[in-house]
Amino acid sequence: MKRACIAIALLLLSFVTMATADEPLCVISPEAMPEAWRASADMQKSLNPEAWSAKEADDVQYAIKTGIDEMLELYAERPGAVMHLGDDAVESLLDVTYSGGTGTPAVDAAARKGALRNLEMLVAPYLDGDPERADCEDFDDLLPLAIYAHRLFPPEDKRTAKVVAFANASYGECRSFADAIGGRYRDLLAGKMLPAGDVFDQVIWSIQLIEAVLVPGLDLPQEARDFPQRLWRYLETYPLAGASTYKDGAWDKEFNETGYLATHIAFVPTGYHRYPLYVADSPKVYRFFRENFYPLLEIGGVDLVAQFVDALRQYGCNEKNDLQVRDGTRYLLKVFHDGNDRWMNYREPGEIGKQLGDYDLIHKPWSATIGIRPRVPQTVVPGSYGAVVRSWLPAPP
Repeated sequence: MKRACIAIALLLLSFVTMATADEPLCVISPEAMPEAWRASADMQKSLNPEAWSAKEADDVQYAIKTGIDEMLELYAERPGAVMHLGDDAVESLLDVTYSGGTGTPAVDAAARKGALRNLEMLVAPYLDGDPERADCEDFDDLLPLAIYAHRLFPPEDKRTAKVVAFANASYGECRSFADAIGGRYRDLLAGKMLPAGDVFDQVIWSIQLIEAVLVPGLDLPQEARDFPQRLWRYLETYPLAGASTYKDGAWDKEFNETGYLATHIAFVPTGYHRYPLYVADSPKVYRFFRENFYPLLEIGGVDLVAQFVDALRQYGCNEKNDLQVRDGTRYLLKVFHDGNDRWMNYREPGEIGKQLGDYDLIHKPWSATIGIRPRVPQTVVPGSYGAVVRSWLPAPP
């Protein structure tokens, strides 16, 4: 156990020291931050300057467990929510188990068990069906189910083979790859500047297609295999306008759409929080997180703040070595306690007084738990998602 702790410490230290001369990685004091990263003078007065404490670390564990329990309870009480959310009903529980998990094996096990149960519900309608009855419109649902079946079901499980057969048949009904993934794929390939929401959709597809390469028997054309790398080249020139460029600052709707796009661009190298993220992967994305962190924190919210904190953790930063991670985690814990220790009690300004749907409710503890949990990114090994991505991303420093 002692050797394992030393190895983890050395791994984290290596992440902390990976930064360029112009872009420091993890910084714990405002004075050491570039000016563009710092909170405003008024905001700094409201932030807690104390070092991260063991009590707060325990509080994080409590808030994570509560968030997982909230999601499990909703899925148990509303079985229809699983079918409504589709593969999100699986991913929402799996995310917290990646990169070292929660730190509490029993919580990790409960989350995985819930994810597996939801997956079994989602694939059940296909098990007695005929794949030849699938059509192109089903591909959007079937591809992620085939991926999760491969990852979560035992090897050689017949359910995986059936879902893969459905996915293949569904794609076979599409006239082209562009028809299969929909959206503005052709415009993107032509280099047209698309709205952030349209690019967001293509980013989600790219993550799924990287994962799909690893599923035995899943038939994908070369165009699908090439798409994630082609999209990444497009993203290298795609502008990410910060809050300061908008009249309403971080309140601007376009800024928020850009913020969600940036966090999901970060999910491409990490495979949804699994593998390390490096500044060199996209210095522009890293700079966007840093320069817009405090403007975003100033307006508040859960989902986007949590995703910013999550991204910074994936670079190797944490509450003890990075001020933004510490401030963001403390803010999220305050939201949790202000809601009587229930993440789902929080309401964004536009949600107050409204009845929320299943996705909006689930997304609060889903985002919050990935934002506050500790991180030890997985090692990239041959044949993994991380290895596929690292075959065309910049070599780690």
